[in-house]
Amino acid sequence: MPSPIPLLDPSAAAGPRITQLYAHLELLSEGEPPANTLFIMGRDGIPTPDALLGRSQLLVVDPPDDLITRFRLEDDAAVLFTGAPRSVGLPVVQTMAGGVAHLRIGDHFLDIYAQLGAVVLHIPALGVIAGGSFGSDCLPPLLGEGSTGEAELDTLRLLARLLKARNFQLYIPASGATSNDRTAVMERLAGDVAYLHGLRRVIPPLVQRGEALETVERVSDSLLPAHCQSPRGVAIHEQNVQTLVENLRAGEG
Repeated sequence: MPSPIPLLDPSAAAGPRITQLYAHLELLSEGEPPANTLFIMGRDGIPTPDALLGRSQLLVVDPPDDLITRFRLEDDAAVLFTGAPRSVGLPVVQTMAGGVAHLRIGDHFLDIYAQLGAVVLHIPALGVIAGGSFGSDCLPPLLGEGSTGEAELDTLRLLARLLKARNFQLYIPASGATSNDRTAVMERLAGDVAYLHGLRRVIPPLVQRGEALETVERVSDSLLPAHCQSPRGVAIHEQNVQTLVENLRAGEG
């Protein structure tokens, strides 16, 4: 069955990669480190001897900014972000922190866990987890607006529970390599936990002493793991340090 979301330029074979993971479930990976976009497809109609009638459905998880100009999107399409939402020209699935929503797209039943500043997508029947900025093999997790790290640690605990499900098959971070190795993904999550604990151990005493942001950043440089020492990884780490400092100072006011 041909995909309803072909690239507008099929000759661009050397760039973005689209992989069919399962029926009506495709993964777009592009860039370095790769940004991962999950396409979940289906129809809302009823089966007949010849076809499934009704409108096509499409949920795009972590879409690129140019989604609607690069892909042919038909009928009912919406987007879901595992991090902060952006405007990409399609309706955004709304979530409320602290809850779990259940959504059906064709034959796929989705569990959407809304955390403070992050969303986790789980497809239980297939054992697929989309973990957002967590569990990347090349980038640190991103602190959400207003967070001091506790919400992110809660999300990591949730991901660890989902990863222990018997039928786990694939972990998809928003950026970085996917993995079907449960142990390897658990090690990634443990690394994220260690990184966040490091931030929460080192930065609060510096803030309490009234140290300048430049001093906090310099002291915190060593907390970024070696595998995240890319320009983008460093930028995320610097943003995390600034976010944590600002939120700690706001809490003191």
